[in-house]
Amino acid sequence: MMTLPDEIHRAGVAVPLAIPVLISTNIERAAETYSSKGFAVVNAAHNYLILRRRAVELHMSGVTHIPEPHCVSAYIRVDDVDEWHSAFKSGLAKRLSGLEDKPWGMREFHFIDEDGNLLNIGQMLPTHVAFDS
Repeated sequence: MMTLPDEIHRAGVAVPLAIPVLISTNIERAAETYSSKGFAVVNAAHNYLILRRRAVELHMSGVTHIPEPHCVSAYIRVDDVDEWHSAFKSGLAKRLSGLEDKPWGMREFHFIDEDGNLLNIGQMLPTHVAFDS
């Protein structure tokens, strides 16, 4: 069994871990946008941010232009999607969808920020398995 360093336990981060790196043409604006959604900036360099909201971590890299085709996205699975949706209603957004129960068993919404980064945020729906007698 692997023992995790104390700082990882304190941060609420589990390993192994995949972290999406989003891009922005204005790193200060990105920090403000995601702060308004409940993320805290836990580390910042002149063109790179590390953001955290509870156990969810996002990285943001500064770029001079958005490359084409632009298809940077992340799926964030949470256990309180309604609360996340409420938080994302505040502040700026290029696009925010409503909450919807999907046929693949997720209740989710999506958010597109000012740089075109797409976040899908969802919660697993309770499964109801019906068996024929």
